[in-house]
Amino acid sequence: MKHGIFLPPFDDLAEPRRVARLAADAEQAGWDGFYLWDHMLAEPGMAVAEAWTTLAAIAMTTQRVRIGAMVTPLARRRPWVLARQIATLDRLCGGRLDVGIGLGDDGWREFSAFGDEVSPRTRGELLDESLEIIQDLLSGNEVARAGRHFSIDTAPVLPVPVQDPVPFWAAVRWPNRRPLARAARLQGCFPIFAGSGQLPPPPRAADLAELRAELAGLGAPRSLDVAVRVSLHQLADAARPEAAAALAGAGVTWLLEAFAPGQDAAEIEAYVRSGPVR
Repeated sequence: MKHGIFLPPFDDLAEPRRVARLAADAEQAGWDGFYLWDHMLAEPGMAVAEAWTTLAAIAMTTQRVRIGAMVTPLARRRPWVLARQIATLDRLCGGRLDVGIGLGDDGWREFSAFGDEVSPRTRGELLDESLEIIQDLLSGNEVARAGRHFSIDTAPVLPVPVQDPVPFWAAVRWPNRRPLARAARLQGCFPIFAGSGQLPPPPRAADLAELRAELAGLGAPRSLDVAVRVSLHQLADAARPEAAAALAGAGVTWLLEAFAPGQDAAEIEAYVRSGPVR
């Protein structure tokens, strides 16, 4: 099991240079990944950094850790623009990019405040159609297709990413089964467990086993990543190794140490620099 940071670039951590320095420190401390929330808004008055721009800064301060946005709601992105960003960032970081995708929600009015689509059903349609377009564009081939929401007729979009394929991780809200079919076709699943909040405790082993079984039943390969956000730093020091070992035993391939908006930035930095629980 690998260990990553799952960080909201909000409030005092909305400063890209500070986050890029922290990513370099995380790499030095032995973390395997550094992932950012991708949001337009947070609580009223709270600063928010644009995730993909910040990831470009992180790409230039790190050499080994995998990076990515967890997760980007495709319904508010032009798929051809995001395809360009994916290819460019993957080349910039030397093939270390993971792309988290999801439906998004309007909890902070991130869709309705800007006149974007608020219907979950329509956002789901946009998600699936956008994903297919992005994957086609990243292939380096000509793309011609007419869908319900987009019509594409273009020469190859070059250059292509370093990775082939770039790993896509699909967010799912457990126990909602329907999005699992999408995740099973990709390279990873990013489950959000009901009632877990912004500082989630370790999920139940039974839920993880059921999740893995459902994915296998849908044809997911054994290599499919399961990335779970957990706030081990909220547990007692002695309880952390046991919790991490239980997650690894349940088939979790990525433990993402989760922090919440408004947490003290200096305390977050100190924990990251102390290294992952092994």
